[in-house]
Amino acid sequence: MTKKYQWWKFIVLILCFFIIFLVQRQNFLKPNFVDEQDNFVVAKNLINGNKIYTNIFSHHQPGTYILSGAIQKITNPNSIETLIKRHRQFIFLWSIVWIIFIVWRFGFQMIGAMMILELVKNKYLGSLFLAESLVIAPMIYLVLSFLENKSTKNEPFFWGLIAGIVGITLAPMWPVLALMILTFCWRYRKKAKNIGLMIAGGFLVSAITLCFISIRGYFENAILINQKYYISIAGGSNLIISTIKSLITPFFYLKDGLILPEILLVKIFILILFILLIFLIKEKKWQKILWILLILSLVNLRNFELQKIYYDGFHLLIWVALIITIPFYFFKNKWWLLGLLPMVYILFLNKESILNKPDYQQDFEIYYSRIFNISEAIRVTKNEKDNLLAMPDEVLGYWQAEISPKGRFIFFYKWMTSVNFLKKEQLNNFELNPEYLIIKGDEGLNLVETLKKYTNFSYRGSDGSEFFIRTDVYKNFSQEKIERLKYYGLEAI
Repeated sequence: MTKKYQWWKFIVLILCFFIIFLVQRQNFLKPNFVDEQDNFVVAKNLINGNKIYTNIFSHHQPGTYILSGAIQKITNPNSIETLIKRHRQFIFLWSIVWIIFIVWRFGFQMIGAMMILELVKNKYLGSLFLAESLVIAPMIYLVLSFLENKSTKNEPFFWGLIAGIVGITLAPMWPVLALMILTFCWRYRKKAKNIGLMIAGGFLVSAITLCFISIRGYFENAILINQKYYISIAGGSNLIISTIKSLITPFFYLKDGLILPEILLVKIFILILFILLIFLIKEKKWQKILWILLILSLVNLRNFELQKIYYDGFHLLIWVALIITIPFYFFKNKWWLLGLLPMVYILFLNKESILNKPDYQQDFEIYYSRIFNISEAIRVTKNEKDNLLAMPDEVLGYWQAEISPKGRFIFFYKWMTSVNFLKKEQLNNFELNPEYLIIKGDEGLNLVETLKKYTNFSYRGSDGSEFFIRTDVYKNFSQEKIERLKYYGLEAI
């Protein structure tokens, strides 16, 4: 009887994985998102022997760069298409491995939660190679372990490992990580071995990370610039105010009249969470209630407009994941009642993705053909010491063209223009007259005079494009190089 039951579980798992694959394969090339591509370029720079935060600016944590470096080293992608596919296929495999861990550790009822989450997360760009996508499942494991308040043998080492991975990947998780780590230490204050195991797990991740980063560069770019400039410019509040806003936001979210299918599903799970809290109140489990509310508040300190999805809503991904998974864990054997209707609903929403094959050729043409052709035009006409400057964020150009940026900025956004020394540095980069430019927007730098030194090119017969070659460089091109430009759809205006 037991063996049959175990085989039944195995079959359900395989079926769920297959459905997840059918849906996720639709997103192996779409959409196009620069926050993902930044990881690839910094990682390639790392593979080329440069430590992170040395010759390329980034104010993000190093985890995604290090992991992307490993993926590129192993798979050796030779085009934008294979680059994007390999990373998103990794996200699919990463999710499957973590689903197995979570179901094994917290019970088979969690397959319902993870299945729903995997089919919802695409609306929050969860299938892309983003920091948020990488830390969803580890955060679920860590939060459920925290709420359960017990551990298997040597599991505290795994907690430390997870906390380290999340910490070096996504800085906005630091407050909730600090809360859980300090509470773990308090709970195990009489069990020094458990605290030691946690420290060892975190230390292992830190030690590996230090091999790939410049410590000084990390503190200057990923700590000081974030703290002193980016957070205030982006409109961030202090921790207490943000936590209070996050705590009360779900109540207003339920009142919102927006009924997009994905938003409606999240609203359903917020209601289910409230039902869970009512049960916990009846059982007088006040500490559990406090932890749930505090954790949910701390994982979402950046986005209080919960009706947002896609590019405007991907910061909500971990919050949505916990809203879905926490009730499944607490309701245990009643999970099928909890999850059956939402699961049928989400399967219905994804029916076309499940039934239809993706058209990767069309996806590539829509999302990447322009930057691919421009990048290839650069690659086949450049000299060894030539440079590119792309603004604000055509970062794939550096990767495909195999060309270095002039200066250390592979992206440059409006908030950076507000930081005087960053603005001055970028203007100086333009004064050095790089051979190639891709300018979709000047972000307030006023490049009118600079662009007079460059020849603009039409792309596939358009009136003009964002692609420029310095005029004196272009005038020295051989006829062969000019023909190569034309081959990729580029002609001088």
